[in-house]
Amino acid sequence: MGETTIAWGFFLVYLTAVTYAAFVGIKKMSGFAAFSVGSREVSPVFVGLSLAANLTSAATFIINPGLIYLYGVSGVIGYAIAMPLGVFIGLIVFSKAFRRVGDKVTALTIPQWIGDRFGDRRLTIFFAVASLLQIAFLVLITVGLTRVLSSVLEVPMLVAMAMTIGIPLIYISFGGASAHTLTNAAQAMLMIVVAVLLLGSGVEYFSGGVSGFLDRLADVQPVLADPINPESLLFRDWFEVVFCNFLIGIAIINQPHVMSKALYLKSEKDVNTYLLTGIGVLILFFAVILVGLYARILMPEAAIEPDSVVPTYIVEVFSPFSRSVILIGLVAAGFSTMEGLLVALSTIFSNDIYRPFARARGGLTDDEIDGRAVRYSRYFLAALVPVVALIAYGQIVNPNLSVAILGQNGVYALFSATFVPILFGIFSDRITKTAVLAAAVTALAVHFGMYYGEITMYANNPAVPATAALISSVAVALGVMGVQGARGTLAEPEPAASAEPAAEAAESEAKT
Repeated sequence: MGETTIAWGFFLVYLTAVTYAAFVGIKKMSGFAAFSVGSREVSPVFVGLSLAANLTSAATFIINPGLIYLYGVSGVIGYAIAMPLGVFIGLIVFSKAFRRVGDKVTALTIPQWIGDRFGDRRLTIFFAVASLLQIAFLVLITVGLTRVLSSVLEVPMLVAMAMTIGIPLIYISFGGASAHTLTNAAQAMLMIVVAVLLLGSGVEYFSGGVSGFLDRLADVQPVLADPINPESLLFRDWFEVVFCNFLIGIAIINQPHVMSKALYLKSEKDVNTYLLTGIGVLILFFAVILVGLYARILMPEAAIEPDSVVPTYIVEVFSPFSRSVILIGLVAAGFSTMEGLLVALSTIFSNDIYRPFARARGGLTDDEIDGRAVRYSRYFLAALVPVVALIAYGQIVNPNLSVAILGQNGVYALFSATFVPILFGIFSDRITKTAVLAAAVTALAVHFGMYYGEITMYANNPAVPATAALISSVAVALGVMGVQGARGTLAEPEPAASAEPAAEAAESEAKT
């Protein structure tokens, strides 16, 4: 049996598994609320697995190891220690409080949560539009998976890209959040197997212990074994390696497809199980970037494009059977986050833009609006396809170091803008909507102004403009509060678009 035949066999088995999970999700979907956040009957363990799969995906398994291949241990400290530590702290601090406030305002999305929390629908529209920045991360995943599928299945790049975008689009369009959570859980379990195989592939390099491993790296290039790499573009000093990545880790969970996981849970008690599962698996997943160091020891000449390092390493090291398992696992890693992004963006479009417009216009019942909202979510997903495909194709034929830079630039700008509204919205009743808007606008202006204006030598690293944006936005929010005197507290949040909490609405529609 040929290598390609084995790979196709595994790929078809994988597609069968996710199709079944999507079918189960379709049966559970009873209305727009269920499409957006599921029925809330899914186990918190599965939601935790879904979280781990979403937060790592193609970036951690395929793209970031290429940067570690180029820059060495400094990248491991930044991406596998400093950033994960920030992520874990952020999840623990934000999840329960966000879910508690989210239930109070019956929110289905981050933009709705912000608008309802601060009593202004215009904020919902603003953050719904800002959420389109996540298209950059969709492009990152598309590029990574296109390269993997093209390599293992031996199909042209355009065919691989069509498969990459089309497969998750189809089953998410029909199954919504329920399909996404179940398929993510299945994909996360496959990713666990792949992570163990990848990490185990370099055990021989540790025969002399950690010091022996570092000596091997130093033999290739001394700076690769150092905690900072002044010759790199991303890990030049401790500020970039530790401070920026740690702060980014705390803020990164403010992405819609990540923070909304807490809204999938039925009760606050489930949050503990969800966090324990998610964080435990994330520790394993973040460690996968060590493969970049393995690849550099194996292929010391650094003649490979960063985005091609992992596929090349797998072909060099593993047998055809193991290679097929791993490469399909990488596909699962990419699809997992792509699904979360597709659900989040389509829900934001229908929930935060279409539904308020339809209600204001009148002439339709709530049931009719919800039915159309599900349909328009699917139309929106279809409209995303050519946009993502065109940008991804440009990144494949004309990469700028790595597609990681484009992906980071988009999502870092988004969570920089949403950080203040979520942080203060959860823990303060004194911040006003004026301060929230000023902070968000400041974050976007500072991030993109510093990056595209090439301000300071750090401008090329999206983590640094994002760090400046986070600090600036908090300072502006506090400054506006000070000018306004912070007199009184915020009014109670406006009632959400639905008269019932999301879970009750889904249950009511199912009974109907």
